[in-house]
Amino acid sequence: MSANSAGWRRVNNVLHRDLGYLACALTVLYAVSGIAVNHIEDWNASYATRLERFTMTPPAGAGPEALQRELIAKLGLDPASVRGWHRPEPGRFVLFLPDGGEAALDVVRGEGTWKRVRPRPLLFESNVLHLNHIKGAWTYVADAYALVLLILAATGLFVLKGENGLRGRGKWWVLAGTALPLAFVLYYYLARA
Repeated sequence: MSANSAGWRRVNNVLHRDLGYLACALTVLYAVSGIAVNHIEDWNASYATRLERFTMTPPAGAGPEALQRELIAKLGLDPASVRGWHRPEPGRFVLFLPDGGEAALDVVRGEGTWKRVRPRPLLFESNVLHLNHIKGAWTYVADAYALVLLILAATGLFVLKGENGLRGRGKWWVLAGTALPLAFVLYYYLARA
């Protein structure tokens, strides 16, 4: 092996190692968030929901404003957190709360349900970053991270040499890793045809 080849491989390996360290936390964040978001049809990856039942005696003949005041007092809500109200039918009153929460009251029977929605610790924040809800400067951070991943993929091909490297068994792993997404894309287009 020539000195140039050894020097190039050393630079490649140092770049791969250091960028790997730099990307470690974001890779864990994106991986955990990605798994959670992939199963969004099974559960809400960002919010935990709890349904509580309550009873109260609504004021007779009360209008929407009075019902709203009574519900806020009964549930101990911050009036500023109420997003609005709806009366889907004469005997039912619903308050809209943040993040999809709601308090619904059967005005006739005085029975209600309170759908409480709370952000899941760490998962909520991870999903906000992963799905780029922040926009602005975070978009550039996410783009830089994607570029780092591209460099890691490229430099990773050349970390090892010989029978364990790209010329040996590495080529089969690269082909397998390439075939997997291609097979799913092909399946997707054939299924749509």
